[in-house]
Amino acid sequence: MMPEMVPSPPTGGNKTRPSWRERFGHVPWFRRYEFLGGLFLLLLALAFFLPPFGRPQSTLVWIEIAVYFLAVLFWVGIILSDIEKPNWMKAIAAVLIVLVFGWLFYQYSGARWDKLAHAFFNWEILSATGSYGSTTSAWIELLAGLWLTLQLAFFSIIFGTVLGLILAVLRNLHDPVLNFFLTIWVDFFRAIPIIVLMMLIYYAFPYLGITLSGVVSGVLTLTLNSSAYISEIFRAGIESIHYGQVEASRALGLTTMQTMRLVILPQAIRVVMPPLASNYVAMLKDTAICSVIAILELLKTAITLQSWLANPTPLVAATALYLLILIPMARFSSVLENRMKARGVSRALASKKG
Repeated sequence: MMPEMVPSPPTGGNKTRPSWRERFGHVPWFRRYEFLGGLFLLLLALAFFLPPFGRPQSTLVWIEIAVYFLAVLFWVGIILSDIEKPNWMKAIAAVLIVLVFGWLFYQYSGARWDKLAHAFFNWEILSATGSYGSTTSAWIELLAGLWLTLQLAFFSIIFGTVLGLILAVLRNLHDPVLNFFLTIWVDFFRAIPIIVLMMLIYYAFPYLGITLSGVVSGVLTLTLNSSAYISEIFRAGIESIHYGQVEASRALGLTTMQTMRLVILPQAIRVVMPPLASNYVAMLKDTAICSVIAILELLKTAITLQSWLANPTPLVAATALYLLILIPMARFSSVLENRMKARGVSRALASKKG
């Protein structure tokens, strides 16, 4: 019996739908570049005839502004809904609608932009003397707080990863008694709020004869909390490795720890890298909780400067510094996750061909 032949897809390009010319015999007039270009020039010219700066008092003026925005939205919608338009044009159109909305809001919202800038974006005040008569500027104090934040995050990430890996390996030994206590450990430190744990370590430990500095207490708290989550990440990665590799390692004479170190962990680490990177981003944000025990990290420094200068600009500056660090880390974790997925797909295809 002859096998059923599956028709191969057409090789004439990457189009998933026929073009406008193939469907209708011509390109619709509102999809043509001539119409879109002319409409863009018309909208650009009409922008000069919009009402002057300030909050409109007349309903007709509001209607005029709304009609103009809807016309721009219509122009953008035509481009974004056209599968034949290039991606760069769609990107420009998407950015344009955001810019037009922001411009109209700036023009006619009636917001007191000068007051807002003085209250939240007064960068000159940060160049003045810092808190409590310090000889350094506020910027220098914020950067010092950022440096302490990075140190807290670095040591917490290192110790938390090591402790979490040890917990995951011990749980993989499948000892019932050991797993009982390890499960309690992991569940406890995942359930308790970080701020409560930090307060207990910093304020309660001295009554037990254990006095720790603020930085050590912060690192210890973040380490204990993060190790519980990291252990679950590593445990999931270890369990994702096929058990047949463990049996093959034992057949080669490897011990349990040798199998874990030489066979399981190298593969599991590649699997857990994306969630680990996301967890590290969260750990860097959690360093802000250290402000409750008087550690002058970035957030505590910003709050102190805000009180001293009577201006919230330091908090805005601290937020900008957080974003400057966290956004690249978040993007790196996304890129890492996509690369791991691509490698997994390529390996699956290679194994099928083999």
